[in-house]
Amino acid sequence: MMVIFGIALFVLIFFPFYGISLRFHLGYILKKLFDTIGRFSLIGGAFLIILCLISVFLGRKIRVGWFIVAIVLLWVGSWSTGIIIDIWGFIIGTSENTGGGSGYF
Repeated sequence: MMVIFGIALFVLIFFPFYGISLRFHLGYILKKLFDTIGRFSLIGGAFLIILCLISVFLGRKIRVGWFIVAIVLLWVGSWSTGIIIDIWGFIIGTSENTGGGSGYF
């Protein structure tokens, strides 16, 4: 009951004066969070792609699971940051992304 009262008090007193700025602050925090997750996904995906390429050049067996995980990580990273990646004509990410950055990587 106290939680409902606290929410109602917040909505009635705080929100009319600071609601717009609160919305922008929350959006800024979430944007930074998704950009950070995207950067780590891009780094991890690039690292796994490089490991797969090194294994091909060394004559070892290609680990298809690692390659698929790398592609998925690159896709998640490009979706959350807005970066378009082109690997051998295979485009990961589109210009319709809502992430922070745009352009080719």
